Amino acid sequence: MHNCTDTQAVCRGCGLKLRGSPSWKGGLAYHPDPGGIVRTCHYGGWVCSRRCDINACVELEGTMPGCGGVNGYERLSPYAKESIQRHWPEAA
Repeated sequence: MHNCTDTQAVCRGCGLKLRGSPSWKGGLAYHPDPGGIVRTCHYGGWVCSRRCDINACVELEGTMPGCGGVNGYERLSPYAKESIQRHWPEAA
């Protein structure tokens, strides 16, 4: 998992450096490429694509007590799946 620094927004799924503030500071982040999209992961932090959103959720749920068997999208909680579908409807 990629963590935000004190000054740089970072995609939680792939580590891409974004323009803007880290999510924990409550600011906004923008994709460095024109037309790129940045959304919030279900568990917090910025993600730059549906794949990154899934990867971040899988990694986070895999560390939660009682959720150790999460190793892919199919095993994610229904709440995380719903959040991903809502944030990335065009990719579903």
